[in-house]
Amino acid sequence: MLPHSQQGHGPITFVLMHFLGGSHRTWGPTIPFLDREHTCIALNTPGFGDAHAIGGYSVEEMADQVDASIRQLGLERCILVGHSMTGKVAVVLASRRPDYLHGLVLVAPSPPGPQPMSDEDRAQQRAYTASREEAEAFVDDSSHHRLPEPLREVAIADAQAVNLDAWRAWVDHGSREDWQPRIGSLPYPALLVCGADDAQVPGAQEQQRTTLSHFPDSTLLTLPGAGHLMPLQTPLALAKPMLEFAHRIAARTPEGDR
Repeated sequence: MLPHSQQGHGPITFVLMHFLGGSHRTWGPTIPFLDREHTCIALNTPGFGDAHAIGGYSVEEMADQVDASIRQLGLERCILVGHSMTGKVAVVLASRRPDYLHGLVLVAPSPPGPQPMSDEDRAQQRAYTASREEAEAFVDDSSHHRLPEPLREVAIADAQAVNLDAWRAWVDHGSREDWQPRIGSLPYPALLVCGADDAQVPGAQEQQRTTLSHFPDSTLLTLPGAGHLMPLQTPLALAKPMLEFAHRIAARTPEGDR
């Protein structure tokens, strides 16, 4: 089972996954706005955070381990929440149509096809060694607007704690994987949230064309003043539409039904 945190109670379980270089701590500022009404499980994916020593870095292997963890925890009525890298993992897992899944929240997701990235940017990302200086630059570039210092330090510590094999596996392979032909049209409601100032992943128009083409029942939002690290940077603004989405799911899926 993947290491995780668990907070709150409620009819829906948010299964929260983090960005490349993050951990379950990425969701720390957002969870207090969610856990009064719903259960929150924040996972560490293989090679990151408290799962530093756990292997299995392909998109399929990550999806396998997230699925196994959800089943071992006995979770039902889940909303998968993927952030950046794990947005792709969430969509791939949804394509398996697991019985516990009732919706997806995709926060600045990596697309299900190959992630657009220049050769220069990819080489620079691959050369990352997790030094303090590199971690600071990575966090500051990702957030666009500087995070409050305590949260910035949390993000920097996570970025320094990464398993570099997992990091490079994503840069070299996971981000390049093309799952689009295998996903098809999925029956789950999806909420996709973009940051207006996010330069790390495709913007709203491209997300609509690619990621959301697999979800006929979807909503696309853009948060003003937000970079890539919305769970850390704009937690309340992100939590509000997530709660509204969960209320909608709870209303249409009474316990025991689907």
